[in-house]
Order: sequence, then structure tokens, then C-alpha cells
Amino acid sequence: MSGMMDRLVGFLLGLSRRERWLLAVLALVVLPVGLIYGVALPLTEQRAAARAAVAEARATELWVADQAVTYATLRRDAGEGRATARATDPIGISGIEASLREADLRRAASELANSADGGITLRFDEVRFTVLAEWLGAQADTWGYELAGFTFERGKREDVVAADLRLVPIR
Repeated sequence: MSGMMDRLVGFLLGLSRRERWLLAVLALVVLPVGLIYGVALPLTEQRAAARAAVAEARATELWVADQAVTYATLRRDAGEGRATARATDPIGISGIEASLREADLRRAASELANSADGGITLRFDEVRFTVLAEWLGAQADTWGYELAGFTFERGKREDVVAADLRLVPIR
């Protein structure tokens, strides 16, 4: 360690007084400012962006929950509760595919598959949310299936989502 210190002292003694002052300014001012602007500020910007994304996701989640409550209330008020559930037989995967074609959504569906329990799995990698919601609303009473589970992930553009839907036969 002392050999390294001896070399540093020798290096500094070889510099002129002005060079030593400039080196001191560099070490005490320029390097910390560079660290602040090069490391600390980008990290705080990323943190703020992550917090904003979390807040937006929570707001979307609350909105979806509110819409589900509103839908259930309207449905109950209209007399369409579980007691008057749809009495149609499941239309099967070919019926779902035909309704997707009618709504011009078949090309957007990246997965359309039967499951072992008689249900159907649908996956859309990139689809307009409004078109998908209209199709779901229009078809839900005639399928003979209920929506057992779904996930929506916001896409890069407005009104575009990635969606996974899980349909099971009404029992």
C-alpha cells in the first residue's frame, strides 16, 4: 500500500501548482456532479416512472372492479340474475370461431383451444379493447359458456390490449 502512495505522491509532486489545483477541482467538483447527473438522476426518473405505472395499473384495476359492480347491478335490476341464466347448450369451439370470424376478430386471436374440462381458452396478443368488449357483450348470452377468468394487459397504443379469456360451460 505504501508503494502505491509513494507513486501517487511522486506523481503529484511532478505536477505544477496549477495542475494540482485543476486535479483537486476535478476530484472535488466534476466527479461528484458527473455521478449525480450520470447515476442518481436517471435512477430517480426510473423510480418516478415505475410509481406512475403502478398508480395507473391500480386505477385501471379499480375502474374494472367498478364496472363489474355496475354491470352486476344493472343485470340484477333488469332481472337477469343467476336464476334466469342462459339455457343454451355450449356452442363449442367451432361456434366461437364462427362468431370471431363474424366480428372480424379471428385474425387477432392467437390461441383458440379446448381444455380438458370442456372449456375454451382464447388468447389475443394485440386487439382493440372496444371491439373485443362489444363482441363479448353481444355473444355472451348465446354461447352457453360463462367467463371463468380473464386478464387484460395494456398495449403500446391506446385502446389496444393483450387478453386471455377462459370460458367454461354453464352448469
